[in-house]
Parts: sequence; structure tokens; C-alpha cells
Amino acid sequence: MPTHEKTGEKGSSERNILDLLKQDHEKTRYLFDRIEKSGRNATASLQKLYAELEEEISLHLEGEERFFYTALEKHEEAREKVLESYEEHEVVKTMIGTFKGLAVDDERWGAKLKVLHEIVEHHLKEEESEVFKLARKALEKNEMVEIAVNFMRSKREGRKPSRGAPVEG
Repeated sequence: MPTHEKTGEKGSSERNILDLLKQDHEKTRYLFDRIEKSGRNATASLQKLYAELEEEISLHLEGEERFFYTALEKHEEAREKVLESYEEHEVVKTMIGTFKGLAVDDERWGAKLKVLHEIVEHHLKEEESEVFKLARKALEKNEMVEIAVNFMRSKREGRKPSRGAPVEG
């Protein structure tokens, strides 16, 4: 997929923020699925997959709040739904925090993951059906492309440098 350095570039090949958010949502669903299909005894695999899931969710929430929600909440017809979305993000962040210091082989880990998955899936479905619809009405196409550029830049800058690379020791 092409990348565009300038936010002012236009063209049908550019993806808007809704495309990127939907892509992130699909990746999140995929990671939850991979975790659930991993055996409970595959602790190293579970830890790695959960770390990736947590990073994906955290970067997504941050970028979505900074760029997408901030632009959308300026429109009266979307404001209430955006405020609700912020609150759902807080619940997800709190839930993610409950995993800190909890071993993958702790019997509560699977239950917490299930609850996190349910909360996240509820949010994704609501966002895709309701918030995206409001965004299509409230935001101009060029604005959605510009938000997408900023969102991607934010995610790229927020990535942990060691992810995907061998750790030197």
C-alpha cells in the first residue's frame, strides 16, 4: 500500500481513517482469535501474543482519541457517542491494567482475557455501526484522509523499537 508523506496529497489510493480503524479492528480480532486457539500450556506463545495485542490496542486507542475522536467531537451530532467511546476506552485501559503482574498460567488470566475480549468486541461493533456512520456525515473526505495520516504517524512513532527484532543481550 502506498504511503504519503504530505497530509495535503489527494488521490483515490489514499485510505481514510475509517479504513485504517477497520483494519486495526480486524487485527485485534485476529490476535484475540490466535490467543484463544493457543493452548493454555503454550505460555511463551500466549505471552508474546498478548504483548502484541496489548501494544496494538494501546496504540489504536491513543491515536483514535488524539485524532479521530478529537475531530469528531467538534460536531454536535456525534459528540454524545464520542464521549461514550472515550468512556469505553477507559474501561479497556483499566482492564488491560489488571494483567500487569499476572502470569499467563494464573487461573484468572483466561477469565480476564475473555472479559477483555467481550468489552473490546462490544466497542468495535458499536464503533463500526454507529460512530463510523456519524463520521461519514460529519467529516469531509479530505479531513478523514488527513486524520488517517496523523493516526498512522502516531502509531509508527509509538511502536516499541525492539518489537519484531531480535533482542540483543
